[in-house]
Amino acid sequence: APLGRNAGGPRLTYIANIRLPTEKAHGLQIVQNCEAFADCGADVSLWAAARQNTPELRSVSDVWGHYGVKRNFRLRRLPTLDLMALASGQDTPLSRLIFRLQAVTFALAMLIGALFTPADVYYSRDALVIALLSFIKPGRKLGYEAHSKAKGRAGLWLQRRAVRRASVFATTGKLREELVAMGAEPARAHTAHDGVRLDRFASLPGRAEARATFGWPDDAFIVGYVGRLHTMSMDKGVGLLVDALTAIPG
Repeated sequence: APLGRNAGGPRLTYIANIRLPTEKAHGLQIVQNCEAFADCGADVSLWAAARQNTPELRSVSDVWGHYGVKRNFRLRRLPTLDLMALASGQDTPLSRLIFRLQAVTFALAMLIGALFTPADVYYSRDALVIALLSFIKPGRKLGYEAHSKAKGRAGLWLQRRAVRRASVFATTGKLREELVAMGAEPARAHTAHDGVRLDRFASLPGRAEARATFGWPDDAFIVGYVGRLHTMSMDKGVGLLVDALTAIPG
């Protein structure tokens, strides 16, 4: 059992249909949120999908140690039909079917779990999870963390139901405005910007020392980017950045 569990605090169940650990950034963001909720006194359980992981991550047995977070929340893996190994990695009819089967089976396991595991708050970044929970749980117990506006008829329907039933936490003020226009109650719609744990960066070298380490000139104008070029088929803007730099003299 995790150390430091807040047995007397409000029970918060964080539901995430993800591989854990994962090489993607959302894994770190989610476990740090769970750590922070527990630090605030909540009794936190993280429900993730029981999926086959990548060869590089199968050997990770300690999720808390892997991400460098406190062992102050529990981890529960929900069964799901995972056929992702059969997908080609491309957007094909078979890949879409496999993705939907995984999402539907995870959602069914999540609903069964929620029926028999009471909590004060059910929290998720997934509109499908919140929309489905809204049929069996009161809206005052639902928290939806939104990172973007949905696309497509089905996605918009799910997100519209989620924001109309749950308390909403949007990562930007602009997104909050869009979700309020979609039907979120303004008093229950909040802007919660992505944050950073400053203590993780307390011992970084200064700029001059870092540049000297790599042999970069002191007066060079340097732009760094770490991440994917696309996420969920959405362009990350790197091409726009390159085009903008060409317009700057020198």
